[in-house]
Amino acid sequence: MHTHSPGIVYSMKRTTIEIDEELLARAKKALGAPTARATVAEALRRAADQAGGEQAHRALLQRSFLELLSDEVDVETLAEGKMWR
Repeated sequence: MHTHSPGIVYSMKRTTIEIDEELLARAKKALGAPTARATVAEALRRAADQAGGEQAHRALLQRSFLELLSDEVDVETLAEGKMWR
């Protein structure tokens, strides 16, 4: 199934899964979602956003480290691999 918004195409897949009913009820209440479908969609969205945020945080830490490291080494040479030749 495909839904369209201006300039955006979303692809959806229908699937059947077993879900713990008590866990689904707790998640539905915690997320304030009106349906099981909305609960699952919101939980997936939050998990994906969190993973993306963690990746961005790691990239920020790496950039910060490289900035500190650039005072000691030539980062461009390191990035190009010239020092290994």
